Amino acid sequence: MKTFFLLTICLLACFSSNSQTQPRPSSIAELTDSIQTIVRKRNIPGLMLGIVTKDSVLFSGGFGYADLKNKRAVTGNTLFRMGSITKSFVAIAILKLVEQGKLNLDDRLKDLAPEVPFTNSWENTHPVRVVNLLEHTTGFDDFKFNKMYTLERRAYSSQEMMLQQKASMTCRWRPSERYTYSNINYAILGYIISKLSGKEYGDYLNEHILQPLGMHHSNFNTWSRHPLVDTREYSSASGPLKQVPSVTLMPGAAASLWSSANEMNLFLQSLINSDSRLLSKRSFTRFETPVSSIAARAGLTTGYALGNEDFGTMRGHDGTLGTCKSSYRYSRKLGYGFVLSSNANGLASIESLISAYMAAKYPFLEKPDAPKAVSLNKDKLNQYIGYYQKQDPRFELLAFTDRLLLLKVEIKNDTLQYNILGRTHQLIQTAPLIFRDKWAPQAEIAFATSADGKKVMIVNKKYTEKVSAPKALIWLIVIIVALIFAVSSVFPGLTAILYTLVKKQKSKSLYLFILPMFSVAFLSWGIYVFMQVYNNSYRLFQLAVPSMTAISIFLGFTLFGISTLLNTFQLFKNLKTITNRYKRAFLILIALSLLLIAGTLLTNGWIGLMMWNL
Repeated sequence: MKTFFLLTICLLACFSSNSQTQPRPSSIAELTDSIQTIVRKRNIPGLMLGIVTKDSVLFSGGFGYADLKNKRAVTGNTLFRMGSITKSFVAIAILKLVEQGKLNLDDRLKDLAPEVPFTNSWENTHPVRVVNLLEHTTGFDDFKFNKMYTLERRAYSSQEMMLQQKASMTCRWRPSERYTYSNINYAILGYIISKLSGKEYGDYLNEHILQPLGMHHSNFNTWSRHPLVDTREYSSASGPLKQVPSVTLMPGAAASLWSSANEMNLFLQSLINSDSRLLSKRSFTRFETPVSSIAARAGLTTGYALGNEDFGTMRGHDGTLGTCKSSYRYSRKLGYGFVLSSNANGLASIESLISAYMAAKYPFLEKPDAPKAVSLNKDKLNQYIGYYQKQDPRFELLAFTDRLLLLKVEIKNDTLQYNILGRTHQLIQTAPLIFRDKWAPQAEIAFATSADGKKVMIVNKKYTEKVSAPKALIWLIVIIVALIFAVSSVFPGLTAILYTLVKKQKSKSLYLFILPMFSVAFLSWGIYVFMQVYNNSYRLFQLAVPSMTAISIFLGFTLFGISTLLNTFQLFKNLKTITNRYKRAFLILIALSLLLIAGTLLTNGWIGLMMWNL
């Protein structure tokens, strides 16, 4: 399901990497002209942009409209939903509390806030600590799909927002092992800030971060409360661009920031200059340093730190909330940063365009040389050669699709490489068991051994475990073959119906060809409706109640299960009526394939799934 779309995207990315590169803009005017062209071609209604160096503002403003109906243009003061960029502010607030002596990053959650209803089977040896919440290494599931957005305009306390996410607060593996992004971690951090400061997290962040930096109009609200300066939100998912509701965010501290180009520029400069109004220099270093995952302990310095992560030579965070897509990047070493946000249709290639402009304008800001290579230790690497399977699902409900992706690690011509989706990545060793991709500027790949003794490969933050090659490949092949047979059932079903209509005579075995087709139709319906919501996340509010969308997902998968069982029963009951042995074998293979798919969906909770009851 999700994996099909991910595989397609990855393959397209592979091909596009060899496409013609964009020319570098040589001036702000050329840059903004290029961005304006992208905004027009991608049908982005409104875009805000800020670019700064450590001591100057190169651009602060926007393109297009914040409100199409009233023709209100995007300006440097227009407030956009910054989404998960909020996490950077929450992490800074936690570090401020550390500096004030009110907590320690190694504090256990059960000691600091025993009222948080989490479950950790490894608590005695691998407890959940504050640092795990900050670095997404708790092992918690991400939000349940009915617990992200609502259309209700109701203000919840930090404690209420935290408790709403109780269903996701179970450690699926040992804390301090795998990085897995979870908004639940920051809903809990928002509550901790509230508990230790005696103020709601938004009030504390406003008093200790926004106001000292002069960010007087930015705010932490779970829905739009300032219609004269807030952007409206739009979508073109179902055709023409149209305005959509400004949803209410349920895990508030995870993504509630509204801000503008003018004020985010102030934040960027404070990060670039290690502004003491935010943090001490020591805290700034800790802010950017991941330590709690197995990847960090293996020696990787890249990855997700405290509310920020690395993007090549820069750090920052991305954000999505409603239809707003945002990102910010900064580098103290390079001395510049930028921020973007759109109110529909994403950010396209604007980030890379800005980086190209900065490289052309300031040649001394070119990327530093990649880490030098060290000799490959084949003897030490032999134990890591083999197949690896992704084992860090963000959403437990989709975990089975993640595990369909296999990586093959091998040594060829004295070079370590891994293959995924038919594309080979050659690796260069920079330290013992630490590697970088041949074309990457930094090391983002590491090999390690888990607490269970399993061989682990971390690839660009993703945690994979070594698996038995025959078992993994056989299962993958079986699933692929089952999907092929399931899809192929549509053709004999349609042929049987057409034959009946043309010949005007009813075949006794007609329903044996039609039932599998109905099963596939029900499954396709369920997948289609779910993917429409999943790929247009502002629509998640439709899963909080028994809406037509939520009921369609329930019916699609459930009717698939029922019709598959009915098809199998009827087929084997009336098998003798099919005299052609090839047709009989074909129908049996289709039935078994559908049973396998239904069984997989059933064991992973999709058959009978009522999204509104998650």
